[in-house]
Amino acid sequence: MNDHGIDFAKSYRISRLGFFLLAAGLVLVCAVDLPGVVVRLLGRPAHFHFWRWMQESGMSTLVGTATPWATLAGSALLWAAWDSPGWRRRAGLLMTMCLVDVGSWILDQGDPNFRGPHAYFRMQLGAALGWAEFALLAGLSGEILSHLEVESAEESARSTRSLAATGAVVWLLLFFETTNLRAGWPLQRNPWMTLHAHLLWLANDVIHAICLVQATALVVAAFRRLNAEILRADAEGPDPRDPGAFPPDRDPFGGPGREGFTAA
Repeated sequence: MNDHGIDFAKSYRISRLGFFLLAAGLVLVCAVDLPGVVVRLLGRPAHFHFWRWMQESGMSTLVGTATPWATLAGSALLWAAWDSPGWRRRAGLLMTMCLVDVGSWILDQGDPNFRGPHAYFRMQLGAALGWAEFALLAGLSGEILSHLEVESAEESARSTRSLAATGAVVWLLLFFETTNLRAGWPLQRNPWMTLHAHLLWLANDVIHAICLVQATALVVAAFRRLNAEILRADAEGPDPRDPGAFPPDRDPFGGPGREGFTAA
């Protein structure tokens, strides 16, 4: 524990902006991925027409551009919001993964059709990091909600982390099933899809969609709870910028990363 109090006014406001940016990025992904999963279940023709429409309408470009930058900015703000080592380790790890996503986005601009020699590797790297990002988002959101005394926050965060771990295992099996490891570097996709690969792909998509919804719900809940706390303090506190008075019922030496939260 640090030997100085926390400026809750500053930390809450920075956290609120960080969670808002993360929520914006995740909601955009939900708007694309969830209909994509439903359309995929309807058959290959419907799935093909859906993604063709996504490309022609520019929706895929919008989501592919806004999401990595919004999540990078949001994770950086969360890292800066609280000074506890435990919080900063996890927020810093999330920020690093989001930075890799931005790097992949930059490389994608030179290979928009994903036909380059390293395109398959970039896609698999993004998929692998996605599961870890879900777990970190759930942990950070759950810790904020637990700090703000929201019931079942810790349990919800653990549930999402457990689902993310399950999804990571399914993705790993899918990776070995669909990758031609004998081809060496750079990684290449197998020219055919087995029945096992199709089933794993479907399971991966369904678990990813559920985990995405859960992580997004936690991030949105954290943003809304922080916003409500700030509005309450603005209405009741004598000076919301005074760390000694904001909020009146918070331990000045408490805070995320200092309270023994175990979900993350």
